[in-house]
Amino acid sequence: MTILEHSNLCAPDSPRDYHSPCDLPAASLTELDALFRDMGDLIESTLDRCTWAEDEIEAAQLRHGEWKRGPLWNSFRLLRPTHQRPWPELVYRAHCQELLNRVAAGTDTRSATDAEKLAVLSAASQAAPLNSGAETLYLRIGIRLFPDIFDGVADVLDVQAYETVHGSRADDYEAQLTRKLAQPWRTNGTTANEVEQQHISPQE
Repeated sequence: MTILEHSNLCAPDSPRDYHSPCDLPAASLTELDALFRDMGDLIESTLDRCTWAEDEIEAAQLRHGEWKRGPLWNSFRLLRPTHQRPWPELVYRAHCQELLNRVAAGTDTRSATDAEKLAVLSAASQAAPLNSGAETLYLRIGIRLFPDIFDGVADVLDVQAYETVHGSRADDYEAQLTRKLAQPWRTNGTTANEVEQQHISPQE
């Protein structure tokens, strides 16, 4: 799956006689309009992510006292999104913050971030209801990542009871996601060419 799948919009319904003039159907014009709108949205989304990433790098430099062009300043490529679907700003910023904190601490940046795990669980929940173990993990990561937002969940669900009953299964799921969503290319000092040579396929 790719971010934009428009090959069907470009393929004719039947073979055309290219030796004779052919008027472009009105429907095709509508499809082309939609294509350019989608391309514009993609460009705007990409520019937004670049701005958010730069903001988080600057914030991390202040947070960790990096005043020159050090590891954090050079971490922009590590912040490349790895999920197929667009991320909300809050989730993407959390993803950047976790990776930048790892860079500052000198720890491994390849394993999955909480944002990456949460994005996969969110996508799975839209396809089918999560089982109890996965739902527990979803709540666990959500509370860990966005405590202010997920605090309200405690008014509806007994989160501790979920952890008591299903916590072990959630542990197994989290270990699997951490391993399967790892990004081998995501290391300090990686170059643009090295990233592209990995033929990265964003997670669905």
